[in-house]
Amino acid sequence: MESWWDVWKQLLWQDGRVTSMALAAVAGITLLELLVPAEPDQGMRGRARNLVYLLYFKVLGLGAMALWFAFGPPPAYLVFEAPAYTTWLLVLANLFVFDFLYYWYHRAQHRFQALWAIHELHHADTELNATTSYRTYWLEALVQLILVSTATHFLFGGLGAWHTDVVIGLTIFFLLFGHANLRLSLGPLSGVLCGPQVHRIHHSRIAEHQDRNFAQIFPLIDRIFGTYHAPRTGEFPPTGAQGLASDAPIIQALVQPLRIWASAFRAH
Repeated sequence: MESWWDVWKQLLWQDGRVTSMALAAVAGITLLELLVPAEPDQGMRGRARNLVYLLYFKVLGLGAMALWFAFGPPPAYLVFEAPAYTTWLLVLANLFVFDFLYYWYHRAQHRFQALWAIHELHHADTELNATTSYRTYWLEALVQLILVSTATHFLFGGLGAWHTDVVIGLTIFFLLFGHANLRLSLGPLSGVLCGPQVHRIHHSRIAEHQDRNFAQIFPLIDRIFGTYHAPRTGEFPPTGAQGLASDAPIIQALVQPLRIWASAFRAH
């Protein structure tokens, strides 16, 4: 069995390509946000802060994931021969299964205080933009791995590197695109694919938008379970959750969940 340290180093090395892909996409979308911003008064300070969170999320988050890989059950996946004509159908199926599981995990984050503790940092951002995608508490990497990614890896992990790269690339795109500071509607496709105006509803401070639009890729899932709010023409609400301040010190944001969990433990 590999040591935790060896697994962590391996994950950091392997993730370098994914992080480079994500940063390139962030740069491209940020350029669009600066050229045609939905909220023109957003500054670079908040974006820089979010990129620091990205650093923590990757380094510490992969360290937490390494614990799971080093001491948890060995990763497993189905092995099967897929016909060539199903290549893109399997990509679509992978994305849908991932988003379906993520939808329920995401709803649980808004329902249970223990999970909200690792999610409120993401919702605290009052300047929603592409960098907000990585304004995430580092422990979320481990929790999402266990509750979401393990199942999708079991179902689709045996389909090869090309399949994995395409799914990761599309997942990153929708993650960044949905948070973009762009007044962009997908028109009739808004109920099918998630764009900036659809996902902004989820980050809204307005009461009627609370607990709406949880899906990251397919709003159809929200439609099925009654949590979809179709953005009205020109609707572009203010964002930011009550609780943790948007510009709270980074160290405070990093230890906040641990404080909440410790308080809950003492209460019981």
